[in-house]
Amino acid sequence: MSSGRGRVPAVRSLRPRARTAWDALIRVAVGDRLGLVVFLGTIVWSFLTWRIGFFITDNYTLANTLVAMADGHLTVADAVYGSLEAPGMSIHDGQLYGRNYGQVAFALPFLWALRGATSVADFGLVFTSLWSLLLLALAVQVGRLVDRRSALAVAGAGAVVSAFAVNVHLAEPLSETLVPVAALQLSTVVAAAFLASTGYRLFARLHGRRVGASVGVAVVAATPVGFWTSIPKRHVLSVAVLLGVAYAFYRSRDATATDALLSATGFRALAYALVGLLTWVHAGEAFIVFLALVLADLPTAPANDRRSLAVVGAAFAVSMLPFFLTNALVSGDPLRPPRMLSRFGEFSNEATFGSSSGSRLGSGGELLFGRLPRWFAGPILELSGRLSLLFDPFVRGTRVLTERPADVYRTLIRAGYIDSIGSHDDNQAINLTVLESAPIVAGVLEAVGLAGSRLRSTRGVDRSVRARLGGVVSSFTDSPGRATDAFVALSAVLFFLAYIPRLPIHAQVTVRYLLPLYAVGVYGLARQPSVRRVLSDHGRAVVWTYLGGVMLGAQLFFVVVTVGTFGRGGALQLHAVLGIAVGGVFALLAAGSAVDDRFDRATAVALGLSAAMGTNLLVLSGVVYFQYGPYALPMVDWLADLSASA
Repeated sequence: MSSGRGRVPAVRSLRPRARTAWDALIRVAVGDRLGLVVFLGTIVWSFLTWRIGFFITDNYTLANTLVAMADGHLTVADAVYGSLEAPGMSIHDGQLYGRNYGQVAFALPFLWALRGATSVADFGLVFTSLWSLLLLALAVQVGRLVDRRSALAVAGAGAVVSAFAVNVHLAEPLSETLVPVAALQLSTVVAAAFLASTGYRLFARLHGRRVGASVGVAVVAATPVGFWTSIPKRHVLSVAVLLGVAYAFYRSRDATATDALLSATGFRALAYALVGLLTWVHAGEAFIVFLALVLADLPTAPANDRRSLAVVGAAFAVSMLPFFLTNALVSGDPLRPPRMLSRFGEFSNEATFGSSSGSRLGSGGELLFGRLPRWFAGPILELSGRLSLLFDPFVRGTRVLTERPADVYRTLIRAGYIDSIGSHDDNQAINLTVLESAPIVAGVLEAVGLAGSRLRSTRGVDRSVRARLGGVVSSFTDSPGRATDAFVALSAVLFFLAYIPRLPIHAQVTVRYLLPLYAVGVYGLARQPSVRRVLSDHGRAVVWTYLGGVMLGAQLFFVVVTVGTFGRGGALQLHAVLGIAVGGVFALLAAGSAVDDRFDRATAVALGLSAAMGTNLLVLSGVVYFQYGPYALPMVDWLADLSASA
């Protein structure tokens, strides 16, 4: 009896420990309770348009690579999905290898978890159960935030039970061969949730929790980031890492923070460690972020002493180990990733940072170094070739700006039907530009104009170049926000220069190679004082306009497309034209608000409509325009079938 009575205090003593551990986990992962709401809300939202299947042929390579890695192999021997000649498959010494091994490794725990779940439950109900639990958790957390815990918990439980019953009634068996595909998709959904919560955490510190929550929601709900959330390409991971680096970069300079879990040097090391892990996913994009980080970090760092640089360098070196080890096991060269191996089968249309590590100095350079000893000239030629491989995309991108401005216009502003692209897409114009697919980023044009005017205003004839440069560097050094702005802007410019030589191309839908630019666009929008004033003073107008634009706008789009018997290309072009129109109005009104606050109410309406246009594209693309597999939620599958028969 005494033993039984002794267990009760022991159990009670575990509760505060569990609560402390839970609070610590929330703080590390998502920041606070509102960050948790943004995280959970992103996953719940992503489930609504999640189709379990292959949207693009590159996914076959990733899925086959995941199956191979789950069996303990880096080589891909069998085509479990599609064909081994799918884009992205490489060959070396007669062995086939996949790509993006870091992304595949990130998906492994999700594969193990799904296999464990399907061993005790029907695969068709796993996602229904998971979504229901997440929806209930979201309702509980929102209730705590608004101090309506009991009411929202009861309402949420009722909604969850009803939705679960509907999903169970409509559920159909799913083939367990789709489990690895679903694991890949679940990993990118979780990455998108971290992306949103990181955006929230950054702006909550910069401008408060309301702006932070707005940024977190807008990135995944009003831009094509939400479109690619459940499509297992690398792009969502790249954006998540970019925002993670921006957050760590800001925290490394935020001397006013009293709740930091890491020192300033620790956050600085974390920024470089995230870049190193991104290298394991895509070395070219990691180099873009690394270059932007170095250019923004070294001139503005609080300290560049030996100890700080040693800690940063050690963290970066350790984070690069998975990349080096994988390359050594695959190609025998730690610096040669699988993307630089020979392509197997069909040529990939993917924009890359080259496919060879050979020298690009040309005959003149080879003649010059040919006079040197082989033991010395060989490494020099190899190093020059690799450096050329890294920097050549930026050089070519700079040339495109002057030699092919039409391609820049057709990537950023208006594309329409392009013969060379439409011929690969059943003669349909389904590839939208940045502005067409995300009208909300049009508001950044005003920020760019203001930045240009500020730079021009600093060009005094009585000031030396050195003095002006010193003043600019000092302003970035003294302000963590401005230093972070510099890093984000450099990342956007380098991403654009690296990929614009290959754009526009087909199989993009929303310029997926420039997906980081959408997040940067939302970042730039939220950094504008006039936009923050609009959110503060007219937040209700923004929210109600957005909700009305989604609730009514999506239905109007569907009716027009259905009654007008639009094809997929015609439907997407309708989104494109209206997106340009709404985005253009928003840009003009945002510029007006920057000058006079009398434009603020109209700007609030335009902001809500611009965000709604982006959401409508995501919803209709997920439920109507692109149906390539069974939905994770049976009730959405039923709705998609109903819309297809309309």
